[in-house]
Amino acid sequence: MLHLATPLVLAEVGWMAMGVVDTMVVGRVSAEAIGAVSIGTMIFYTVGIFASGLLLGLDTLVSHAFGAGDRDDCRHSLINGIWLALFLIAPVMALVWMSIPLLGRFGIDPAVLHETGPYLGAINWSTLPLLLYFAFRRYLQSVNVVKPIMITLVTANLINLAGNWVLVFGNLGAPRMGAEGAGWATCISRTFMMLVLGVVVWRQDPGLMHAPWTPDFSRVRRLLRLGLPAAMQIGLETGVFAVVTVLIGTLGATALAGHQIALTTVSMTFMMPLGISSAAAVRVGQAIGRGDPAGAARSGWTALAFGAIVMSIA
Repeated sequence: MLHLATPLVLAEVGWMAMGVVDTMVVGRVSAEAIGAVSIGTMIFYTVGIFASGLLLGLDTLVSHAFGAGDRDDCRHSLINGIWLALFLIAPVMALVWMSIPLLGRFGIDPAVLHETGPYLGAINWSTLPLLLYFAFRRYLQSVNVVKPIMITLVTANLINLAGNWVLVFGNLGAPRMGAEGAGWATCISRTFMMLVLGVVVWRQDPGLMHAPWTPDFSRVRRLLRLGLPAAMQIGLETGVFAVVTVLIGTLGATALAGHQIALTTVSMTFMMPLGISSAAAVRVGQAIGRGDPAGAARSGWTALAFGAIVMSIA
């Protein structure tokens, strides 16, 4: 469990570190810029993370097939996970675009709203790479390939930091874009993550090139049945934070900036049990796939113990 969970925990922390970097960089611009990143991030994540939650069924189906030694079924689930991600892109982007004009009705500081629209517009273009990244990642961790995920997240953080330095502050001849620049830096880093993990998947399983790529809607429906309850839970949880963030936005830019800093800080601790839970899903799924219910129980209880210990320390 430690061998599998440690890289996944570091990957989750690396994922959240992008938000930390964005907050620290735009914090040197203005409180309004931090507020824009705060509202924009919560709006996008409420929609985007719900969509990515629909892909969580890959953990179950791929790990079951891998535990049973059926690599063809692993490929079949990945291919249809990719199709599901592609089907989700248009509705996710449409919902985010529709949310931008609605924000003005909630009494948010106009100076914050002035920066929020461009930031949301930039980060919305990261929907495609984000969803495909999630599909690739869920497949790789389900077949016990986790180190590339961690390395990709670390490298993407460096790209995000460099992109922020160039685009937020207008270095190297680039225009000074403020909060919008942070959105484009995030978009670039997510595209990098998608491309790298796509190459890793292809090199890990060259048979994908010869597998049938036509969508199997029965498998897509199965992924949705497995992923929808988890996506609802994640969406409702993220939605609560989004509502609170919008309410705090009515108190002014400084209060909203303070909220973003505090929320980003505590969210870092949540990433640790989230990584452990991903390892648990894989370990339990593989044990069930090979017909080992006792091993599945051991993996589940071990993950619960690790999660309790880590969060007690946190």
